[in-house]
Amino acid sequence: MVKQRILLISLVGFLIFGLLLGGKVVYQKNWQDVSIMNQSQKIPGVESAKIVNIEGQKELDVVTNKITDLRLAGLALQKLTDNLPIRFLDQNNDVLKKVFGQMQFALQEGIATGNFTEMEQTVRGQVEKAGVQLELEIDNDAIYVILNQGDAQLVEVIERHGQVNYLPTEKQ
Repeated sequence: MVKQRILLISLVGFLIFGLLLGGKVVYQKNWQDVSIMNQSQKIPGVESAKIVNIEGQKELDVVTNKITDLRLAGLALQKLTDNLPIRFLDQNNDVLKKVFGQMQFALQEGIATGNFTEMEQTVRGQVEKAGVQLELEIDNDAIYVILNQGDAQLVEVIERHGQVNYLPTEKQ
């Protein structure tokens, strides 16, 4: 009789646990993810955003299309999530990736020395030689880089203090 009660109580406990876990998953998929997606589409240049789980780590993947103010978009996206790292998915090309790679020396030197005026001049010179348009912004936490060439766009956020709020950008 006692064994049957323990078995019945255990089964009921597992059933309740399963329902709670299932309810959490349904809530995240149907309300939380949809809310983030709807709110992110109101941000200029953001097509969509969704929470993905990669190797046990959650991140917010943001599909962009001709984003114009990366700093404001990044700050707005951070408010939507519970401090999940953000990965932008852009429409870059080989030329933009090459130019961005060449810019890394000046960007990293600017972060290390704090001489952002010289960094900007160096970067603008490199970009002009390559025939690419540059939008560069900086705040206390990061450097925001947008490179445009025709229909292609590369967006990248370089954090200054290693916060890991932004992950490396990938091609859409």
